[in-house]
Amino acid sequence: MKHPFYLRLGLLVFALVCLPSCGTAFRKAWKNAPASEGVAGKWEGTWLSAVNGHTGTLRCVVTASPKSGEHEFFYRATWKKILSGSYKAVQHVEKKGSTLVFKGDHQMPDWAGGKYHYEGTVKGDEFSACYECAMDRGSYTMKRVK
Repeated sequence: MKHPFYLRLGLLVFALVCLPSCGTAFRKAWKNAPASEGVAGKWEGTWLSAVNGHTGTLRCVVTASPKSGEHEFFYRATWKKILSGSYKAVQHVEKKGSTLVFKGDHQMPDWAGGKYHYEGTVKGDEFSACYECAMDRGSYTMKRVK
């Protein structure tokens, strides 16, 4: 009869050991982010779904990609203050006057919306964008972290 207790205890210990490591890659990228220049650097703000009103915090580390005109956007988003996830999206970035314009796509699992499309701008220390997928669409705004 003690097996269910030990099973639950084992699962709890496993969760306590493993869950803190879920954001390790993002925390490392955040700590080692490049100097702020153009679109590169650290950003933080919020996202908002236009479909259901869900919102949360958002952080992003942007680094230049070896491929000309592309940057890797490494996002960490929260939802309901307790759930969070990280993902990377490669975006094509162009300079148009004093504004940097970016757009690109990223494939997520079908249960998370499938293919996401992003379009946005960076002007100085202000970052604004919109996203769209099969299940959701919305926007996010961020400010540069120095």
